[in-house]
Amino acid sequence: MAAYPPGYSAQPAVVINPPIIQQSVFRHVPVRMRCQFCNAEITTSTSFETGALTWIIAGVLLLFGLWLGCCLIPFCIDGCKDVVHTCPSCQQVVGKFNRM
Repeated sequence: MAAYPPGYSAQPAVVINPPIIQQSVFRHVPVRMRCQFCNAEITTSTSFETGALTWIIAGVLLLFGLWLGCCLIPFCIDGCKDVVHTCPSCQQVVGKFNRM
């Protein structure tokens, strides 16, 4: 049997490759992906929240004289809001699409 110097063994070294992370592109529709929190294969749940674009559109409408409540219309339209993607399994936010 061969004698090995200290720190060496007869066992072969195990090489562990780092995991490949697939970057998802978040838009206004749900995305199929693997959740980085619970590691489940999911289709994201989407919800809308007021963002910078919503406030800018409301401000422009206000400047053009639509001050009788019409400037609040962008707060009711999902197409003006940011989209938040969450995992349906663990309820964690996995991504966000900012319209601005």
